[in-house]
Amino acid sequence: MNSMTLISLVVSAVVSSPTAIAAEAYKPDNGPFGIIVSDNVAINADNGERSIRLRISYPDGNGPFPLVVLSHGGGCVGGSYGAVGDHWTSHGYVVIQPTHPDSASLGFDMANVDPREMEGIIRTRIADLSITIDKIPYIERALPSLSGKIDPERLVASGHSMGGATALASTGMVLENPYSKETIDSGEDRFDALLLLSEPGHNPTLPEFPWQTIDVPTLVYTGTNDRGSESGESTRIPFQYNIVNEMPDPVPPKHHLWIDDVDHFLGGAWCRTTEPFDQEGLDALRGVSTAFLDAYAKDDDVAREFLEAGVLPERAGSRPILSQR
Repeated sequence: MNSMTLISLVVSAVVSSPTAIAAEAYKPDNGPFGIIVSDNVAINADNGERSIRLRISYPDGNGPFPLVVLSHGGGCVGGSYGAVGDHWTSHGYVVIQPTHPDSASLGFDMANVDPREMEGIIRTRIADLSITIDKIPYIERALPSLSGKIDPERLVASGHSMGGATALASTGMVLENPYSKETIDSGEDRFDALLLLSEPGHNPTLPEFPWQTIDVPTLVYTGTNDRGSESGESTRIPFQYNIVNEMPDPVPPKHHLWIDDVDHFLGGAWCRTTEPFDQEGLDALRGVSTAFLDAYAKDDDVAREFLEAGVLPERAGSRPILSQR
């Protein structure tokens, strides 16, 4: 072996090390794209009987880009997830946040909702995600600067809290009411990946780890103090849905990001926005979630290796742990 060959082998080993992969794939800092935000577009639903207000963030650059549809938590302010959504946009993603009828920004009061209304709310939320995809051509016409920037073949469902359950149902989770035996089945099959901004299994209406049954790659983020809504309203619902899905075979990749001492709202980074919020936790979530999107919406092999290795760079600190479940 000559010296040139030896040097090549050494360089190759360094590039493929877990540390080098983490440094390249982990992206807590803003990306190369400028961020354009619009909250002036609404789409019709239910034969024009209601409209869905959208917050849209998209890159200032040439597309097309993958689309993330991000569902807000129950009773949360619609469009209040820019802390993560705009970060994804800076790395080359269009992010649409539909405002569901149970949003606080529409005057909805989750604390006083009749539990019997919840199933209807859940069905409406799930429909909102599908309607958003259906209306991509209309959205682009209503917002000409967005035209050609959405790739309708690369779609990711995301959600926080009840929005996570909404995204779950939109990626294949079929629920059964244990009393009426009625099912909630979106029939939606266009999403390629699922990104959960909380552990939906902390909601007493769902079994533990409901995302395990989903037949697309999944990232679940949660932490020590993430105890669902932390308000107790959902405990008034007197039953737990059954999940009637069969376990996929083989099970697609399921990645789990655990951040010590993080709560359901990242200290106020979204939904109930307050300051100061948990910037360190947010940075870790931004870095890992962007790698997840790159891996499964852009087929980035380096990002996939990073997720599989579960080795975070030193700058992430000791709080976050990345693993496969």
